[in-house]
Amino acid sequence: MLDFKAIELADVRNFMKHWELTAQRSSDYCFPILWGWAADYGYQTAIDKTDDLFWIRQTLPDIYNLAPVGNWQRDDWKQLLCRYFGSKAEFWLVPEELSKIWQAQLGSAAALEEERDNWEYLYDIHELAELAGGKYIKKRNRVNHFKKNYNYKYLPLTLENREAVMEFQQRWLAESEGYLPGIKQEHNCIMRILNSWGEVPHLRGGIIEVSGNIAAYTIGELTGNSVLIHFEKALTEYSAGYQVINQEFLQHLLKEKPKLLTVNREEDLGDEGLRESKLSYHPTGFIRKYKVTIDFNRG
Repeated sequence: MLDFKAIELADVRNFMKHWELTAQRSSDYCFPILWGWAADYGYQTAIDKTDDLFWIRQTLPDIYNLAPVGNWQRDDWKQLLCRYFGSKAEFWLVPEELSKIWQAQLGSAAALEEERDNWEYLYDIHELAELAGGKYIKKRNRVNHFKKNYNYKYLPLTLENREAVMEFQQRWLAESEGYLPGIKQEHNCIMRILNSWGEVPHLRGGIIEVSGNIAAYTIGELTGNSVLIHFEKALTEYSAGYQVINQEFLQHLLKEKPKLLTVNREEDLGDEGLRESKLSYHPTGFIRKYKVTIDFNRG
């Protein structure tokens, strides 16, 4: 049996070794997301050193098995799943690549159900950094209007200014709470990450200041040739704050990491307005996810 334990900051180095082996890196399985949301969703991990996998589950409000991170390229999935979960099991938010591997090895024992609301949106990083061409004209006009009307500057998020970002986040929560589901849980995750800024590898952040006051900020994570945008917050009083922090963050990130290719702006959770917004940036692809029901009696 797997020995599941609450995910802790001390697990980060071991977790990252398995994360870097993972063939398709979905934002749901990033360490800062699992650790940051752990208090509200009860994320737990278990490792069996013989199989080179980090197994993950959610325990609040109920127990849900998630996909493991680590070495998916193996031919012993049936034995592993039987050993740890018996003849029947359900797995949620399984990335497409692992779903296909399971289906190929397990045949009819693995049934896939599309989870469209949890697909992650992928974009060309250069397109979003430049906003060039006719398809981005509305966003470019909004950004240019902001730049013309506000005395602003871009700053990286650092240990020195994280307290100011935390104060901004408190203000943003006060203005937004009650309008968006899960906003308090997200706030708890953000504050936990900011409180430990510098201790989780590969995180990057950016800030837009207007006349010395924070108007927007973002937090992302580097993985391979991609950056995952975990959080992006702006005050509505500054027109186009979201578009500006998105563009400025990516432009500055490309100066640091010129070989980056892709931006992952995560899922829309079935929210129509959020889906429309994400589609308006013209995704080049998705990380599709599935609920996988395994029944070896069926296969």
